[in-house]
Amino acid sequence: MNLPTQTQDVWKPATDTDKLKALASLGGLPSRQTSSAEFDQATFFVALDGVTRYGLAEAVKAILQNALGHAFFPSPPELRGQCDKAMQWHEDEARRIRHQERIAAERIPPRVEPTPEQKARVAAAHEQFLASIDAGKTADREAQILAERASIRDRFGMTDETLAAVKDNPLAKSRLGKSA
Repeated sequence: MNLPTQTQDVWKPATDTDKLKALASLGGLPSRQTSSAEFDQATFFVALDGVTRYGLAEAVKAILQNALGHAFFPSPPELRGQCDKAMQWHEDEARRIRHQERIAAERIPPRVEPTPEQKARVAAAHEQFLASIDAGKTADREAQILAERASIRDRFGMTDETLAAVKDNPLAKSRLGKSA
């Protein structure tokens, strides 16, 4: 059997009625002498500006449980301090969650496995690259062989036919099978 859970919105702002109820809850505590009840109420409303219902309720509960260390009606700053203290954990948790969400948003997405078409395209581009390198090497080697032939001819006064007749001459034929 599932029991209904009660969730409380800790971020819901406290209304003026909530603030008056909280002050009335604390009314049983002995209070210090003040000049005017209207002035006191105005200072409490200024001090409690922006507090949440949850924070205010928890602050009243804590004050009634001697969180301030004295048994007097709290001053406006004391009541506000207790409201802020009641909300501290929730604010820290919200900050931590925002931080984790920011980190998750900046995280590099996981690598996606390429499709067979993408793999084939990359393989074809790689083969084309290797063929262009081989073609460059072949052209460079052919130019080197021609330069060596010309150097031998000039140095020794040999003709192309004589040079080709030399047995096991690597310069006699090029890699493409052309005779010297």
